[in-house]
Amino acid sequence: MRHTLTLLLAMAIPLTVQAEHPLSGKLWHISEQRFVPEAELFNQLPAGGWLLLGEQHDNPHHHRLQQRWIESLADRGQLGAVALEMATTAQQPLLNQALGQGSTVTAELLNWNAGWNWTLYADVVRLSLDRAPAVIGTDLTREQQRSAYSEGAPAGDTGELHANYMRRLLFESHCGQLPKDSLEGMLQVQLARDQQMAERLDQAQLEALSGVMLTGTIHARDDLGIPLWLEKPAVTVLLTSVRDDRHQPYDYLPESYPDAPAAADYLMFTDAIAERDYCAELQSSHRKTESSGS
Repeated sequence: MRHTLTLLLAMAIPLTVQAEHPLSGKLWHISEQRFVPEAELFNQLPAGGWLLLGEQHDNPHHHRLQQRWIESLADRGQLGAVALEMATTAQQPLLNQALGQGSTVTAELLNWNAGWNWTLYADVVRLSLDRAPAVIGTDLTREQQRSAYSEGAPAGDTGELHANYMRRLLFESHCGQLPKDSLEGMLQVQLARDQQMAERLDQAQLEALSGVMLTGTIHARDDLGIPLWLEKPAVTVLLTSVRDDRHQPYDYLPESYPDAPAAADYLMFTDAIAERDYCAELQSSHRKTESSGS
């Protein structure tokens, strides 16, 4: 359930394959409305704080960019911990044991959740284990998610405007197939995950270095996710897949609820991947289940 949610939320905008799109590879500073070099971003990262990278989970271009940036920060002597949405707190002992042994680590050694495609994540996880002083699992376990579903997120929500917007996102990300009586529980799980991930980032010992958090776009957004609960300073970059019908950075600014904070500090434009109709796939899966009598 968790991985389906985060993947579908990240895929809320249809994507197409691109060649030489004018925005691809460019970094857009949202508030200053200008393109900036990556080095300028690195120079402005908060010492003792975090760089949140909001990814589309199944886009390999995003994972390659994450690797390149982690490598660059390490070469600059700037890299603190790398935190992963894809690993739970229960996996922390395994991540600690694998530190410095990234070249030989396997999915089995990390008890990696099969819901996260190891083929896509292996290289960035291995690099992080070899170059970062710590790699942190941040997400709730399944048991904790079940508890949040029934008992609610420990810190509540930030108000009805945010909560209603998230309910709508959750419903639409499940292609309108999610029973509406389950929306509140799903919202509480989403809130609890953001709160836990923020707590893990706040607990990290970064000294004067800058940590990097790898997570889905919705979790990374300043108006919706982890930053709403985070106490340490942070810079948010949304990795944004280009579209052939959108050629200006303003065309990619995320929608939000009234009076919401800006969604992020930067948009980093990348190539897209072939479009998939996740709603059609979900409906097809449901039809197969019904026809089998399951």
